[in-house]
Amino acid sequence: MKRTLILTLSVLAAALIACTASYFTLNATVDRAGQLQSLAVLDVQEGRPLRAAERMVALAEYWRDRAPLLETLASHDALHEVSTAIAEARICLECDDHDDFLRTMSLVGAGLEHLRDEASIRWSNLY
Repeated sequence: MKRTLILTLSVLAAALIACTASYFTLNATVDRAGQLQSLAVLDVQEGRPLRAAERMVALAEYWRDRAPLLETLASHDALHEVSTAIAEARICLECDDHDDFLRTMSLVGAGLEHLRDEASIRWSNLY
């Protein structure tokens, strides 16, 4: 009986550690991507499209590098929506279509917030 209790508590502790680590990893990734997204939007609004293009490349590379880890932590569809929006925003920026760039970047931001909401610890996410 004592051995079963120790084993159960050990498994529970390991599960809590894994969940906490994945929660903080996902939040850190979304925070960094959101920061790059905001800086790119600010650059376009301030008339620095070349700097915005550099930030978009950095955002795309960051997202591509983090994708394998995020695949284990979040929905594939949500990750794909963000990736698609990033690619579309880069195309809009290359075509100097700033209105569509800003619209698409708002979709990137919404996708990032959706990922954060999916991973948040709430009662509705536990069942």
